[in-house]
Amino acid sequence: MLNSIQILRAIAALLVVFAHFEFVKPAVGGFGVDIFFVISGFIMAYIVDKNPDAFLYRRLVRIVPIYWFMTLLTVVLFLFKPTWFRNVIINSYAVIKSLLFIPYRIEGSGPILSLGWTLNYEMFFYVVIALCIGFFGSKKGMTICLLFLPLFVLVFNIFPPTSYVLAFYSGSIVLEFVIGSLLFYYWKQEKNALPTSVKNLGIVLGVLSFGYLIIADHLYDPRVYRFLVFGIPALCVTNMFLILEEKVNPKNKVHALAILLGDASYAMYLVHPFVIYAFIRLVFKRFQVEGVAFELTELIVTLIVVCLVSIAIHKWFEKPVMKKLKQLLDRRFDSKKSLNLSK
Repeated sequence: MLNSIQILRAIAALLVVFAHFEFVKPAVGGFGVDIFFVISGFIMAYIVDKNPDAFLYRRLVRIVPIYWFMTLLTVVLFLFKPTWFRNVIINSYAVIKSLLFIPYRIEGSGPILSLGWTLNYEMFFYVVIALCIGFFGSKKGMTICLLFLPLFVLVFNIFPPTSYVLAFYSGSIVLEFVIGSLLFYYWKQEKNALPTSVKNLGIVLGVLSFGYLIIADHLYDPRVYRFLVFGIPALCVTNMFLILEEKVNPKNKVHALAILLGDASYAMYLVHPFVIYAFIRLVFKRFQVEGVAFELTELIVTLIVVCLVSIAIHKWFEKPVMKKLKQLLDRRFDSKKSLNLSK
């Protein structure tokens, strides 16, 4: 994967951490999710273009293990200390829906691991891609997928459904996956032909878009016209990082650390609420100190610990589990493929 994209993933994850820390109010950084979705669309188009075989199960191997682990950890902690969790309702219905990536609401509570709402969108995107390329092949299938999703969103926004699941999946944020995929196809064709003036314009537009996102995230409710208010600028930021790909040097220690954090960004996204809660509610609260300087210290220490914990989980849990599952399932997939070819 492109190093610039990995660095942007790290930045997006850190933005979400910053938002949930609530150092400023209204919180800023939630637009990291929109950047993630644009990146996800780009990466999925890249994967399908490179190797569409067994697309869905390989995405499940990437997403499911650590998400299930963190969800079940939340259940265990809730049973042990329910006062640690606000607005979390846990019953068999919630557990099943959460583990199967099915959107739901119970008295204002969604997935048991609250961040799972974004993964519900991700999984919807993966399933639509898998069905389309399964029926129509990789190239035609991706084209149909990228036509279907905007039509799906348009229809259910004109005719609002009564089903919560349909209403959820037809949110405009889904279109961020689409523009991310289109960005991949654009770069596949034009990356070697762009003149310097166009690249410079893209960088300027990306910088301005990032600044706009900070201001917009502070001022506007992201649920309103999210695709237009946050998605398009997120696309410009992603495009800027692609332009800067040649400037990334993996041998540079700062760049290498940023790339590593990008690799661990999924773990960071899922684990950071636990770290924030542990430090703010169970550690820093004991000092009984107030003031901006102390809050800034809390933020810096928490960010450092989040990064260290995320890297540790990525190296010693996420990567080994993913590698083992991929080996097992690839072997099974290859054996079935060989069996079908021999018939």
